[in-house]
Amino acid sequence: MSTRELIAFFVFPLLFFSCSKKGQPETTLNRGMEGDGDFSTQNQAFNQGSDDFAGLGDPLRGDFNQGDPLAPRDPALSAFDDPLNVIRPFDPVYFGFDQYNITASERTKIAEIAEFLNQNKEARLLIEGYCDWKGTPDYNKSLGDRRATTVKDYLVELGSDATRIEVISIGDELAIPNATSEQARLDRRATFVVSKGS
Repeated sequence: MSTRELIAFFVFPLLFFSCSKKGQPETTLNRGMEGDGDFSTQNQAFNQGSDDFAGLGDPLRGDFNQGDPLAPRDPALSAFDDPLNVIRPFDPVYFGFDQYNITASERTKIAEIAEFLNQNKEARLLIEGYCDWKGTPDYNKSLGDRRATTVKDYLVELGSDATRIEVISIGDELAIPNATSEQARLDRRATFVVSKGS
């Protein structure tokens, strides 16, 4: 057999084999299904008509066209920046669905906070208002602010110094999406951060 015939004998089958596989993926990955990797003959394929890529994530919330986004925070909140300077000694105050009024059962918690503030004149209080996942982000931001402000107003009625109390709305930023009714109930709250004032 000549060299030319020998080359033809070995090369021709390789070319034929590579051409016959054209159009098929060069992998045998089939997500645990039996077969040789020919996706065209399988009922369920790797993608199954859905998008395998992760989403881009939720868009940033808020209006970035107003004010300076790099402006310093409210100086009154600076005392709460140092994690070694803050404590969370009080239980959250819970609210009804779409409500910001304080129920009788929750007022005793606020009375305890007022007593603490009246006995500790250097303490400062940050009230954080939270919402569940229902509703728009803007609406929940507003509702969280109303919840925190209502608690502050009640503390002031009980004799607390308003200049040592700040409020901030977290809204639904930390809420559990598609929460159960119990999880959503726990998301509707005001929480308290205490720091030593300067």
